[in-house]
Amino acid sequence: MSTVEMATQNPKRTAVLKTAVTVFARYGFQKTSMEAVARAAGISRPGLYLMFPNKEELYRATMHGVLERAQQAMDTCFADRSTSFDDRLVAGLDALMGPYLDTQMARDLNELLEASEPQLGSMLHDYQKRAQATLRAHVAATAPNDVLDHERTADDVTDLLFSAALTWKSTSASRDAFRDRIRRALRLLHH
Repeated sequence: MSTVEMATQNPKRTAVLKTAVTVFARYGFQKTSMEAVARAAGISRPGLYLMFPNKEELYRATMHGVLERAQQAMDTCFADRSTSFDDRLVAGLDALMGPYLDTQMARDLNELLEASEPQLGSMLHDYQKRAQATLRAHVAATAPNDVLDHERTADDVTDLLFSAALTWKSTSASRDAFRDRIRRALRLLHH
């Protein structure tokens, strides 16, 4: 059972993980204590330890939930066939990466994720690969004829958009600017 499934089956765990995101984003992994998370979540420290044996496990479960929700949001956008191909890609990449641009806490969370290899191992990289595979499959299955041809493959479009979106996530002044950059890139792909 995934962490996200476990969280939805246990409302108390869901609340703790939601609170933990905020605490970790604000203080970082090193400065966050189990005591601080327990206090913010309104539970006892022993109660928190019953759910998570240590801070590393709490952090992994918290970040797994963040990444899984982003992946699911992107999947939902791609499944919405009531919008154009371009609109689905903008919405999907925005669902995946845009939330890291909204607020200072979101930007702090993004920095935290990017610096978390010691705690998360390959988790972020694995989610990025999964998101790229989802994007590639969507492009291959739904791109209009003027986007793909014998010289421009779904792999090419995916590599370009995903790499650019990662950069724009870090350099865009706002979420609107991030979405606008994706739209402009898509316009360039139509020939």
